[in-house]
Amino acid sequence: MEDGKLASAAQDLAAFSMLLVRHLGGHHHHREEDEEETTPAARPTNMAFSPMSLHAILSLLAAGATGAVREQIVSFLGPAGEHAHEALASKAISSVLSTRGNDDDVGEVDDEDDEEAPTPPPEVRCTMGIWVESSSLVLKPAFAAMAGSKYSAEARAVSFRKNTAQARAEINEWFNSKTGGHVQSLPLTESISASTLVVLANALYFRGYWYDYFLPEMTRDGSFHISPGREVTVPFMEGNDLHARMQIGCHPGFKVLRMPYAAGMCQYDQKFSMYIYLPDDRDGLPGMVRELSSNPVAFLHGDDVVPARRVLVGELRLPTFQVSHNAEFSRLLADLGLDLTLFRPAGDSFSEMVAPLAEAEDDDDAMLPPMGVPSIVHQCSVQINESGTVAVAATALEIIGFSAMDAAPEPVVDFVADHPFLFFIKEDRSRLLVFAGQVVDPS
Repeated sequence: MEDGKLASAAQDLAAFSMLLVRHLGGHHHHREEDEEETTPAARPTNMAFSPMSLHAILSLLAAGATGAVREQIVSFLGPAGEHAHEALASKAISSVLSTRGNDDDVGEVDDEDDEEAPTPPPEVRCTMGIWVESSSLVLKPAFAAMAGSKYSAEARAVSFRKNTAQARAEINEWFNSKTGGHVQSLPLTESISASTLVVLANALYFRGYWYDYFLPEMTRDGSFHISPGREVTVPFMEGNDLHARMQIGCHPGFKVLRMPYAAGMCQYDQKFSMYIYLPDDRDGLPGMVRELSSNPVAFLHGDDVVPARRVLVGELRLPTFQVSHNAEFSRLLADLGLDLTLFRPAGDSFSEMVAPLAEAEDDDDAMLPPMGVPSIVHQCSVQINESGTVAVAATALEIIGFSAMDAAPEPVVDFVADHPFLFFIKEDRSRLLVFAGQVVDPS
């Protein structure tokens, strides 16, 4: 796949990311003239999600779909096209979001790591799982081979029909092992029943240490301004000598701070960073989201979002935070134009993925039932402290059957994140947006 095609698919992912930021963050109801009258339920709130985890699930689902459903998913993923998005997901899973290691290694960012040891590189894993009903269906060989080679997907036969509880337990244990215990169960598993035919799942784990770490003894409480007239007291990490110069992009109405993660003795061609988008005004988050949404490729992918040249930093303060978010996505995706909940005949649903089990075909009329996707569940958490970041995402869906400038005085830039902001974790070489989120109340 040409680099240009991959870049186009990554740009589609940026647009998808901002679309979800608007809707999950409570900004889709905002208009400039009615921000004062926004109801509490519609106000911006903490949230986190993984664009890449959702993209991987939808790309794999598209590969097993046929007819109208396939066309709908491919169109929703973006104009780069089916093959570009499949190649992007495959590259992300096989290389960009893959570091060697043992599942037992996953865990928290440890503040007590040996200070004499070299800072380890980011640990990141993206894995796919497939479970199919064993009594009536089988994965088509072509789909199973593609899922294994391009998505590194582990396929298993289970009996949803005869032993629903055991199938639920197996899927939950898979998530638990792939995320180091951060995701022990998903709400989706409670909906699994005898009608379930297939479950697709993605687990994404990231642990990274700051290249320029913060000193815990310098962390002190300060005020975070949630909204005009409302503030909370939270711990703030403060810059030290390591942060005298940072990469900060100054744009009309907002600033962007790039926080790279240490590469350690890394032999992998990866370069991860967190980007924090901070509006200039304390109540400027909705306006900044509108601005980013107007051109997400330029603001999330552009080379000048954060200049390569570091600037002098006057004051640097960032709150420690842990943001978690659980969401059922099928209704949201339907509102955005991708309705997978409708039951459609096999020729317009998922006949590229599954076939009737040979033993179940008593006559020539044996065929797949109409199929739909009633539930897509996504769970994500992101935690940052003085050492670095741990971010985890889990996504599962269920298929059921129905039956250079002139010299000038050098500016000094403050970056005090004491009011709501956005954050993104991105792999800089491929420009993949891996995690995204919003902090409105870090307490």
